[in-house]
Formats: sequence, structure tokens, C-alpha cells
Amino acid sequence: MQIINYYHYQKESTTTPKDLDQSTASDNLPCPYQGLFHFSPKEAEYFFGREVFIEELFKATQTRNFIPVLGASGSGKSSVVLAGLVPKLVKAGHWQFTHFRPGKEPFLALAQSLVPLYRSDLDSTDTIIQARKLARSFSGDELPLSDVFATIHQNHPNHIILLIADQFEELYTLCRDQKTRRLFLDTLSNTFQSCPEQSSSSTVLVTTMRADFLGNVLSYPPLADVWRKVNVQIRSMNPEELRDVIEKPAQKVGVSFESGLVERILKDVDKEPGNLPLLEFALTELWKKRTSKQLTHQAYEEIGEVSGALTSYADREFSKLKPEEQERVRRIFIQLVRPGEGTEDTRRLATKAELNETNWKLVKRLADARLVVTSRTVVTSAKNAEQETVEVVHEALIRNWGQLKAWMETDREFRAWQERIRATMGQWQEMNRDKGLLLRGAALVQAQEKLKERGEELSEAEQEFIGLSQKYQKRQFQSIIGFVTIVFVAISGLAVVAVWQRDEALIAENNANLKADIAGLKSRLVSGEETLDVQLDAIEVNQELQEAKKPTTDILIAGANLLQEALSQPREINRLTGHQSDVRHVTFSPDGKYLASASSDSTVKLWTAQGKLVDTLSGHQGEVNHVSFSPDGKYLASASSDDTVKLWTAQGKLLDTLTGHQSSVTHVTFSRDGKYLASASGDNTVRLWTAQGKLVETLSGHQGNVNHVTFSPDGKYLASSSRDNTVKLWTAQGKLVETLTGHQGNVNHVTFSPDGKYLASASGDNTVKLWTAQGKLVDTLTGHQAWVNHVTFSPDGQYIASASYDNTVKLWTAEGKLVDTLTGHQNFVTHVTFSPDGQYLASASGDNTVKLWTAQGKLLDTLTGHQNFVNHVTFSPDGQYLASSSRDNTVKLWTAQGKLLHTLTGHQGNVNHVTFSPDGQYLASSSRDNTVKLWTAQGKLLDTLTGHQDFVTHVTFSPDGQYLASSSRDKTVKLWTAQGKLLDTLTGHQDFVTHVTFSRDGKYLASASSDKTVKLWTAQGKLVETLSGHQGEVDHVTFSPDGQYLASASLDKTVKLWNFNRDELLKYACKGVNDYLKNNPDVSDKERYLCRVEASATVFLLEGENLAYNGKINEAIPKFKKALELDPSLEFDPQAKAIKMVAQFFVNQGIGLVDQGKVDEALASYKKAQELDPNLEISANDWNKLCWGGSLYNQAEKVMFACEKAVELTPDHGGRIDSRGLARALTGNRKGAIEDFEVFIAWTDNEKEKAQRQGWVDALKNGENPFTTEVLESLR
Repeated sequence: MQIINYYHYQKESTTTPKDLDQSTASDNLPCPYQGLFHFSPKEAEYFFGREVFIEELFKATQTRNFIPVLGASGSGKSSVVLAGLVPKLVKAGHWQFTHFRPGKEPFLALAQSLVPLYRSDLDSTDTIIQARKLARSFSGDELPLSDVFATIHQNHPNHIILLIADQFEELYTLCRDQKTRRLFLDTLSNTFQSCPEQSSSSTVLVTTMRADFLGNVLSYPPLADVWRKVNVQIRSMNPEELRDVIEKPAQKVGVSFESGLVERILKDVDKEPGNLPLLEFALTELWKKRTSKQLTHQAYEEIGEVSGALTSYADREFSKLKPEEQERVRRIFIQLVRPGEGTEDTRRLATKAELNETNWKLVKRLADARLVVTSRTVVTSAKNAEQETVEVVHEALIRNWGQLKAWMETDREFRAWQERIRATMGQWQEMNRDKGLLLRGAALVQAQEKLKERGEELSEAEQEFIGLSQKYQKRQFQSIIGFVTIVFVAISGLAVVAVWQRDEALIAENNANLKADIAGLKSRLVSGEETLDVQLDAIEVNQELQEAKKPTTDILIAGANLLQEALSQPREINRLTGHQSDVRHVTFSPDGKYLASASSDSTVKLWTAQGKLVDTLSGHQGEVNHVSFSPDGKYLASASSDDTVKLWTAQGKLLDTLTGHQSSVTHVTFSRDGKYLASASGDNTVRLWTAQGKLVETLSGHQGNVNHVTFSPDGKYLASSSRDNTVKLWTAQGKLVETLTGHQGNVNHVTFSPDGKYLASASGDNTVKLWTAQGKLVDTLTGHQAWVNHVTFSPDGQYIASASYDNTVKLWTAEGKLVDTLTGHQNFVTHVTFSPDGQYLASASGDNTVKLWTAQGKLLDTLTGHQNFVNHVTFSPDGQYLASSSRDNTVKLWTAQGKLLHTLTGHQGNVNHVTFSPDGQYLASSSRDNTVKLWTAQGKLLDTLTGHQDFVTHVTFSPDGQYLASSSRDKTVKLWTAQGKLLDTLTGHQDFVTHVTFSRDGKYLASASSDKTVKLWTAQGKLVETLSGHQGEVDHVTFSPDGQYLASASLDKTVKLWNFNRDELLKYACKGVNDYLKNNPDVSDKERYLCRVEASATVFLLEGENLAYNGKINEAIPKFKKALELDPSLEFDPQAKAIKMVAQFFVNQGIGLVDQGKVDEALASYKKAQELDPNLEISANDWNKLCWGGSLYNQAEKVMFACEKAVELTPDHGGRIDSRGLARALTGNRKGAIEDFEVFIAWTDNEKEKAQRQGWVDALKNGENPFTTEVLESLR
């Protein structure tokens, strides 16, 4: 059987058994398992466990032409279609198969799958060319996909086409262009929804997609309904099906399992989420170790069982590489993973060019090790040639190989940035390398940093893109400097002084006014005035700051802080007015486009998300307490004090009134599938209804009003809360499952398992309780002899650790079985945590120690030596050393392995803090003896910094290591040189200063204080701003790496984030109030234009002109039309104006091209301008530039017409006649050239040019050619 356009990696098909002495020729058997590869039609005979599902798919192909197949990653979607459905259809007869994956360019991928059926007469090169043409036709809506299928059916009569769109999630992970994605979905929707019924000459589309991307598809309305109704979901396998997967392939080739091994594997598989890929890989590895014709327990243990086979194998292959190769492999693998955006990380197709030619041999080795798959693909429609590509063999490797997961966590920020820049670069390439799309500003600065730090991990194309961006910004900057210089030189004398004095006076006055405005707005904030009004005024002040001349630093920061404070208040971004009484409830529709509000005025109001009133739903006879949308957004349900629930369409039409409650209905909600409603009432009951309003069940049992009811995510359970102090869990059929009670003491901590299926609670009753996420008690973990303070799950969810006042940590399995009790602490254990890889635990205790343990409970080390509480511990910059400070008045220096190197003595009081200098050569310690001490990294005391009048709470080095800052309970911060010289004392705080830190660039300091404020200072000690808002002592403050943010932590249990990026603040603030400014009828004209919600005609005119000047005609015309709409007095035709300006753009483009020597492209650009605007009047100067430039690049004959046009338009201009003379000379018309040069000599006053032209004339008269290559180059 043939599947067109389908590539399947051909792995080795035979393996010999482990015991070679016992092997025979018959032992050289084909491996019936597929590792991490999917099953193809060739392996169909070994594909078991999905027979029921395959039959379901087969039946669907007989009646439907669109079949979405959904399943979790690793559930076997591709295998089911390719090794299950396809062979079954082959047996049925009259089917043709073709296959594609959407990739970066879905139209091209689709076209490649269809061309062999559409045009079977083409060779491989023409096939690629035809695919590109077809892709352009699809994306441009020039050729309907249905027409292509009609042709295919003519070519293949009496056949049905099965079009397999495999790994459909690539449309969201790899195709970054939202417009392309939408057009592609439109194409599929128009084709496969237009004729839903199957016919003998039709096409069936089968898509396979990860279930976690279903939300992306459902956000596209044309396909959402059909996808929701007809998708076929691959469920998890039951034990019998899994047994078939394990046993039957081996039986097929005459190999058996040792007794009990299948049951053991089944038990292990049940513990592993996403188990199929891990199972298949383990079976493949187990096959390699078979003894003759048997698979054994010993071999199974050697491969690491199901849970460890893949990781062990990948680690083994990785360990075979040299250290230098391992680093290159790291770089390769992170390029093969796309960081998830709200979803899991996914695999990415990378090209040979992206990974670098020198790495390709290593890629081949990884392919031989079956960790990656290589292929040849037409990656983009921009080129005909195929490119070599590589991708991770299966996403199970991404999810399960610890090494790769660690790499991605380390490099996630870099890879996310790299994907963003690739998207930007792609747009730039698609727009013919438009300079306007090059990087600039902060984006360019970041790219330059990445190029410097990790240039070897960027492709040549990415490096070129950044380099061109740098060059373009440099040229722009030089142009500005040149202009400023000219202006400066033109201004002189007393006029300059007078203007300067006047400007300085105006600047000072404006700064004073701005300062007063900011102070006034701050007092309005403090007084609690409505934040929306203050926010609008704060936006206006900051916009004035953006345009102000020479605003002082303190005013700039004060303005930004004002806006930050306004935004940090409970933010009002819009006001929806219209209800006549209090609003009891508000909810968004599932797609976020609408809101519904319930009011005591007996109505429900439906609004757009922007605040525009759509409809008022009347009919209730009492207060409306609650309103809820159905999951598909098509219906609403409202609950009222008139004891009823009303069902409405989303358009506001009343469908039904649900009666039966004997008291006020307090809450109503839909099940996740939209089939049921549940209502809660003051009559102590919950009622369950169908979505059509039929009563299913009344749930009784609460002893008080029921306040709330909710369905579980899977729709199987309901939970209701009541004034009787209980929560009750019910089945969706109304049966009471559980009331969550049981602890006999305070519940100190509760946590979910990583997969969200379980909860663990720690209590003062000395127990840990394990519950299902549905609230069912799984187990009570007993054994602690005192309060349990803390409980945590291991990262893989397999273990639980609990910390107790009984001085122990207990380690449990996730099922509640005690594994070990970790003893050794001499006081209560306050906290316990697992390392991110789950290999270690750390416990903190009131015995002044931290203990390190293996995940199996073995004590690794106790860092002892201090005689009192340890206050602080820090690593050196290189991670080789630790320093700890203690209440025993000492600092201790340790190796990272816990060996004590030095004890630094000298302080006469508790040492609060210790820090390394940035280069790791020095330490500074702060103490309650009112001093700071400076030490070498070897523990030698260099200096004692005295001057504080109370405890020194913190000390820190500046980023360059040249300065220190110390904070103290004497309410001051002191600035010192790194040698210990006091520079300044910063006063102003009204209470203890608890913390001080430098910004990353060393220009600012921030201090935190018990006076509930943070103060911002320059590095020279000048107070810039006081940041207020905390309700308690501020203990810590830190800058973001870019210095744009400050975070402060307080005893008021909050962390505050302060933003000093004015552009970002204004953008954020305006985004928040845009809907209010646009839709609220009470907004003044001045406010309405505050954020340019409705810009003036001038703004649209300028935007249109800017777009037209850059050749974007289709975008310019709507701007011009909007300008005319706003100001009808403007007299111009939008289309004509755009065409005229865009035509001039092509002329300008031509001039730029001829300057680069691209004469043919320049001529084409001029021609395009004339075709676009036949009435275009190209100036004599523009014709002359084409004439002169074309001649200098030896294309005089091609540009001669331009020379003649320039002279024709300005017959008396010697310069244009001179250009024609050059063209004439180069085309052999010496006489004409001499005449033209002599005209120029008589016309110009430039003696140098006269002499040059006279030399040309003399040479031409002597029969010589003065225009050598060197001369032409000098004239360019």
C-alpha cells in the first residue's frame, strides 16, 4: 500500500538475542516493537490493542468526510490511523491515501500532499515547483481546494481520497503567522463543511491532534461546532488492551515472556502517565536483551523497567560522547524543542542551516542512536530546493529525559526569545527585507546582547538579521547627528543665548507645574478618590512628561511612580451603567466577548466585553442573584429570589422558566459538557436539571442554605457549599459521595499533587490526610508525635514528605505507605522540600541546622559548627564556596561539599548578613555590633567599617565591586568605597532600614524600612522617590535585571512590584481605559482623545502617507478613507492618493537599487511605478539618477531612455546633459558625448569638474576610452 508524501523512519528491523551462544539463524528475528516511532502500514501486523477504536474510525469514514482524532501526547494517534485505519481501508478497496503535517507553511505542506494526485506526470523538481504554485493559489484564494479535489477525482475515478493531516497541532506550534493559520482553517472549513455527506467520489479528511490543543481549534468558530460534535477521542487503554500490546507482537514472532513478567510490566505501566511511548520503548530495549526466545525479569531490571528505560538509554548514549560533543548536543537538542505557551513543550523541525554544517555529523550519530529523525523537506515556499531537517523522535523524550528537561529549564528564556526573533525575521523576509521591519530600540539591544553571549547558537541568517539591524540603526543615528550639526552651525551669536535663556525659564516653569500636578494627584490617590478618574489624569501627566523638554530625574520617576500607584490600586478600567439597583453577579462568556450582569432590579443585562449594552433580559419577579453562560456560550441561566431559574439564548430570548425551589435560588451553573444545570437554593437543596429544563434530581442533605454549587472539570461530580459549615460531594447523578471532614486540629498546610489528582493536608492533630481531588479521603498518614507543619509532594508525584514538631521528617509513597522516618534534628522541623529533580530533600529546623538527604532518606550532610541560629547562607559567584552568618557572632566559609574552610571571628554581636563581592575575592559581613567587616575570600580581615549607631541589618556590593552600601537600625544607609572609606550617609527613613540593594547598572540604590516605605536613591546618595503603599514593615527590596522594576516584600504579607518603564505604563494604562473612553457616553471630548481612541483626521492622514511611502497600498487606503470620514473638508481621492504615493515609493526603491548596482531590478521598479500610475510624472532628477547610476554600472544602453527623458524635461540643465554624455560615451557615441561634456563645461562653475570633463573630451577626440573600470568605480 502507498501513502503519498508519507515518510517513515526505517529503523533496524532485526536484532539478535543477548545469549549469542544459544542463537541460531531463526533467532535473527524482526523486532515487533517500535520504540518511540509510530507504527506505519508496514508494521500493521504487530499493531494491537486498538481494534475497537479502529472499527469506530472505519465506520466514520463511510458516513463523514471530516474526522478529527484527538488524544493525549503519546496515545498512539498516528499509529491508529496509519497502521490501523489505512490497512483496513486497503482491504475494503477503492481508496487512495495521501499524508501531510502542517509545519511552518501549512498551504505548502497541503499542496505537496496533493500534487502527485493532481499532476502525476511531473518529475521531482517540477513537483516542487507545482506545489509552490498550488500553495500560493490556495493562500491567495485564487483556486478553491474543492476544484483541486475535483481534478484529482477525474484522474482517479471510483476512488475515495483519504487525506491524513497528521500532528495537526503543528498549525499552532510551528505556524507563527496568525493570518496564514486563519486562511488555512478557512480553506479546510469551506471545503469539508460544504458537503458533510460522504459520496463515492469524495475526499475524507482525517486529522490527528493532541487534545491539549483543542482549545485553539475551538476558538475558531467555523470549525468549533463540527470539531466539538464529531471528534473521535482516543481513550486510555484498559488492562486487556495493554496486555495485547505487550504480548501479541512477541507471540507473532514466536517469543514468550517469563512467567509473571507481563503482570509486572502491566503494574508498572499503570503508574506511568502518558505510558504508551515509555512502554513501547521499554519493550524494544527488552527485546534486545532477550535470551533466545524468551523475555526475562533479569533483562527487564537491567533496562531500568518501564519508568527508567528511556532515561537510561538516553543517558547511556549521551555518556558515550566527549565533553565537547556533549555541549554541542545540548545546543542541538534545545533547538529541537519549542517552548510551550500555556501548553507542554513540543518538538520542532530544525534545518541543517540552523544547526550549522559542523554539527550535522553529530546529528547523524543521534539519528543512528534513534534519538532524532532526519529527513529532506521543502521547508519554505521561498525556495525550490529541499533542505535536510531533523526533529526529536518523539515528544516522550522531551517529557521524560531529565537531561533534556534540565537543559530546557536553563535555556527557556533564550529559546523563547529566539522563537520571537525568528518570527520577526520571517516577516522581514516575506516583505522583501523591508528595512522598516528590522530590529530597533530595546529589541535590538537585547538581540545584540544575545549575539554577544550566544552567537554560536544563532544561525547565519539570524546573525545577518541582527547585523543589518545594527547597521541600519547606525545609519539612522548618523543622519540625525548630521542634521543636528547643520542646525547647530546655522545658529550663532546672541540669538542663541536669548533663545537658550527663554527656553530654560520655560523648562523650569513647566517642571514646577508638573511637580505640583503629580503631588496633587498623589493626594487624590491617598484620599481614595475613584481610581479611574485619577488614572486618566495620571496618563495625561505622563504623556506631558514624554513630550517635556529636560524634565528632571526626580520628576520622571515621580510621574512613573504615580502611574504605577494608580495602576496598582484595585483598577477600574470601565464603567457599565444602566442597572437601576445593586448588581449581584457578573460573568464573562466562555469566548470572553460578552458579559452578563445580574441585578436586584430583576433584570440581566448582556454587554460586549468592551462595555457596550447589547440587551436587557426582563421577566424575573425578584432580585437576580446569579447568572451563568453555557460552556459553548449559546445560552444563559439566571437564578432569582423569585424561586426560579430562567433559561435564555445568548441573544436574550427566553426559552424556559424552571420552577420547583421553595426559596430563593442563590446560584446556577452548567456542567462542562453543557448537558445539565445545577441550581442551589435557600431551601437547603440542590436541583439537577437537563439543559432543556427538565428536573433530573433534587439533592437533599444540607442543614442550611446552599450558597454555591459547581461541577468537577470532567463533569462526573458536583460540590455544594452550605451555611451548615460543610462541603458535600455528589455524583453528577445526584448521589452524595462525601462530606470533607476528619481533621481534629488546625489544618496547617494543604497541597495538590503535581498531576492535580490528589491533595495532602497537614494538621495539628499530628496527621497528614491524603484526598482525591474529588474530596474523598484516600488515607490518613499517622506516625508523627506532634503537629505536622508542612507537607509536600515530590516533583514526579510518587512521594510525600512531611515535617513535624516531633523533630522528624517522614517520607511516604503517594499511596500513603511510610517509606522512612528521617531523624537527626534536635528541634522542630519547620519546612521540607524536594530538589527540582526529585533526587534530594532539604529540611530546616529550629536546631540551627539544615540537613541534606537523598530522596531515599539517607542523610548526606549536616552543616554544623555554628553555636546559634544561622541567619544567612550564600554561594560564591562561581558556586564553589558557601558563606554562612550566625547569631554566634561568626561567619563560616565552606566548600560547596560542606567542608569547613575558615571561621571568621571579630564581630561582637549577631552577624545578620554576609555577601561575596562580584568577583568572589572579598566578603562583607554586617552585624548587630553596629559594624561592617571586610574580609578576603581566604578569611583575612581587611577593615572594620564603623559609624552606624545601631545594628547593621544588611550589606551589599555594587555590581562593579567598587562600592558598598550598608543599612542599619539607626534609620540610615551608608555608602562606602570597597576599601572602607565612608562616602555618604543617606537619611530620611523614619524607622529601621532593613535592607539595601543596588540596581544592576549600579546607578541607583533602593532601601527598605520598617517605616513601611521603600526609598530610591541615586548612587551618589540623592533621594529620588519614596515609594509608599505597604501596610507593614518592608523587609526586602530588589531590582529587576533591566532596572525597570523594583520588588518589595513586606510583613503585610504582600509583595509589591514597582514599574519605572513609562512607555510600558502608559501603554498598559491606556489599554485598560480604552473601552471606557470609547463607549461611555459621559466621557468628555478631551478625555475621549486622551489615548487616541479615536484619532484626528490628521493622524490618520499621516499614518496613511507613511504606509503609502513604504509601498503598503492596501493598508494606506483605509487610513485615507478614515481621515476623510473624520474631516470631509479634505479634498482627495483615497485610492488615487495612495496609488500616486506608492508609485513614487517604487521610483524611490528603484533609485536605491541602482545605487547598489542592481540596474535590472531598478528598471523593473520604475516600470512598476508607471504601470501602477500611468499618469505618474517622474521628475527629471529621478530619471537622471537612473541614467547616471545605470551608466556607472555598465548598463548605459539599458538606461539611455532615462537620460533622454531627463534632458527632455530640463533641456537647459547642464548636469543632466553631462549624465547623458557619460551614457553616450559608454555606448560608442563619442561625438554626442563630446558635445554633452562641452555643454557641461560651459555650464558648471566647479573648476575641478571642468578639468575632469576636459580630460574626457581630449581622450575621446584622440580615440581613447577614458572610462576605465577604476574611473567608473571612483564616480559611483
